[in-house]
Amino acid sequence: MQKSDVASKGLYFSTIFKVPPPQRFIVLLVLALWIWTWILRFFSHNSLDISQVILTRVPHDIRPGYNLAQLHRTARNFALKITRLILPFHFITVLLFEYKNVAEGPVNNIVLVVYFLPLLQSVIIFWFLLRDCQIIKYCVKRCLLIEPSPRTLRTTYILLSDTLTSFAKPLIDFTLFSSLIFKEPFTHFDLSVALFPVLVRLLQCLREYRLLHDRTLLFNALKYSCNLPILFCIWQSRLYEGSINSERLLHAQRWFMLLNSSYTLFWDIRMDWSLDSLSSLRSRSKSAVTLKKNMYHFAIIIDFVLRFWWLWVYLFECLEFVAHNTDFLFFQGEMQYLEVIRRGIWVIFKLDAEYYTKFASK
Repeated sequence: MQKSDVASKGLYFSTIFKVPPPQRFIVLLVLALWIWTWILRFFSHNSLDISQVILTRVPHDIRPGYNLAQLHRTARNFALKITRLILPFHFITVLLFEYKNVAEGPVNNIVLVVYFLPLLQSVIIFWFLLRDCQIIKYCVKRCLLIEPSPRTLRTTYILLSDTLTSFAKPLIDFTLFSSLIFKEPFTHFDLSVALFPVLVRLLQCLREYRLLHDRTLLFNALKYSCNLPILFCIWQSRLYEGSINSERLLHAQRWFMLLNSSYTLFWDIRMDWSLDSLSSLRSRSKSAVTLKKNMYHFAIIIDFVLRFWWLWVYLFECLEFVAHNTDFLFFQGEMQYLEVIRRGIWVIFKLDAEYYTKFASK
């Protein structure tokens, strides 16, 4: 493929998927809701009732939990409701953002509205999420009080907190732009917000270790700790922007990202998905898998590609197939979309592993 072809395709996709950075966070939230709906549909088609491994009612609710069909119907209706609410706001935000960029005169009021609308949409989404999903509201209130094994609520905590870590980068953009409502961006506040999901999951692991004394939980905590030096490098590179120290920090950041991607890829496959062999998958049992084997192999390949997507972008940059200091191949923010999709795949095989542990392995 010619370098010009890659560049032209990148420009084409960038135009189609051109979403203002603060609005991208909202789009990703809606996308995540639809991915969850698709996940439930996937399990329904494969006859795996994963409603038996995740708690769908708060502990004090005596009513029976949702079955898989009810769970899927509820999730689909909620995603439809949120999409209908957000869609008009989305188009207004995109149009105003474009108008702001092409306007020649001062557009202070337009700027204020553009940065306020994504914040308003996020409040709407989370308000409906906490109002309509009691189990999420319950877990959010107790996010650091993760239930130890074998409580079924533990899986729900992990799904929520791990999914939140996939929104770290979108949260940086969203917080940085939203703070412009106050005329000046809050210095480094965006990095503090991005750090929050990582710290939640890190503290959950440490609390579980204190309760269960399982050393595996310390290695899991170490996995989340790998994000800390990456955020530290970003913070320091801002302080030394334009100097030689900034280049050195960027180089160090890439090594930390390589460590993080490698560690998390191993953990996904070996620990979260309970796969101990790439060929025989779960070789300890004859009924080792609950899905088709090629699905596991496909998931491993996709997880590998998406975990290292930043590396492929960097290699293409070194080969001059994309512009220097570009963080995408096809369109801006592509890694954020791909990370949410990758997290959806991770959820499928995490729930499959929980189902296998609870039922198929016995």
